[in-house]
Amino acid sequence: MRNRNNGSWDARSYDQVSRLVQYRWGQQVLEWRKWRGDEIVMDAGCGSGLLTRRLAKRVPRGKVYAVDIDSNMIKRAKNNLQFCDNVEIIQSSFTDIRIPRKLDVVFSNSALHWIQDHRKVFQKFWEMLNPMNVSSKNNDISISNNDNNNSESNGQLLIQCGGDGNLQRIISMLERITHLDQFKEYFTDWMQPWYFAKPDDTYKLLQETGYVNARVFSSSDCVILPNRRVYSKFVKTVVLKSYLEHLSRDNDHPDVDKLEKLFLDVFLGEVEKCGDNNSSGSWFLDFVRLNIIAQRS
Repeated sequence: MRNRNNGSWDARSYDQVSRLVQYRWGQQVLEWRKWRGDEIVMDAGCGSGLLTRRLAKRVPRGKVYAVDIDSNMIKRAKNNLQFCDNVEIIQSSFTDIRIPRKLDVVFSNSALHWIQDHRKVFQKFWEMLNPMNVSSKNNDISISNNDNNNSESNGQLLIQCGGDGNLQRIISMLERITHLDQFKEYFTDWMQPWYFAKPDDTYKLLQETGYVNARVFSSSDCVILPNRRVYSKFVKTVVLKSYLEHLSRDNDHPDVDKLEKLFLDVFLGEVEKCGDNNSSGSWFLDFVRLNIIAQRS
């Protein structure tokens, strides 16, 4: 039997493939705020630390707490952030994190959809945030590089994650594959590990938790990767991670590696066939992002 560490991420591969997609998204989220430079920030779900490094440069007189639950990601983040003096790395879940001071900003990119209980997360973030500035209470929050309403405001959420409809075509393909004869016995108790929330549901949760000046909306981003090799590495690391882990869970069969490869190959064949029949291109990923800005009252 192979020594598997199910549940953990391949942080080295993620560090490489996330530069193609998640890193770009996160850079856009950083532009939602006009940074003062002295904020106390948590990067919730810091992953390999690529965006944490960019965030640390935005707050040279402040501090960033880089938080992730995965040990492999933490190890990679320590390597990527070794020269960032204003970053403290903490291995913890969102809901159990303990930080010794109040936060000005909670930043999170491509992580919240891996948690089922969003109410618990928003409550935890609310407890960790400083109250917003009195002068900001009546400001409307908008996403614009030229809008200063977000500047010098404490108690702020800046979050982007997968939203309702995220990867809908891709997940439909994967669900069909799990019901094929060669795979179905391994997915009898399969449950999708993510929660792609609707904007209206998220907005309601924020209001019920006590946030104000909330803006929640979805945006679509169909990503086309250049070839089968790059696409295969990305989906194996990110999208198919939970499927492949479930396929090999408690599986002592000597050909489990071949089984995983077969699953990946069948999926890639379906994607290529689907891409040949539409204008989006063969190696597509139909992302929907849930964008969240809010403040603690």
